[in-house]
Amino acid sequence: MSYRHQRLLGKKNFMIVLAGVVVIIVGFLLMIGGGTTDPNVYPEESMYGFQRTVLAPMVILVGFALQIVAILTKSDVPIIEEPSKPTPDLSKKNAPAPPPPIKTTNKRK
Repeated sequence: MSYRHQRLLGKKNFMIVLAGVVVIIVGFLLMIGGGTTDPNVYPEESMYGFQRTVLAPMVILVGFALQIVAILTKSDVPIIEEPSKPTPDLSKKNAPAPPPPIKTTNKRK
């Protein structure tokens, strides 16, 4: 029995992967911002706020969890079997006869 080369993940799996990537990107976008151009001002509340320290990492972890789910979800791609080629019969009945032994004459005394 032989199998053709085919995709391991189906359309459903790729859609979950795409959703996971989007969620991860959203998580990183939540971490952006809060900077200042004035070196004398340090916006502590925006730097260490809930959005950057708690929400964004949780969103990123959810995105990575979606990636794991996409890999472990059963694929909707059917397994296609190719008909197997008949194997030749290698039994002794059909095997050719062995060649006759070579006769050598060694005339040494």
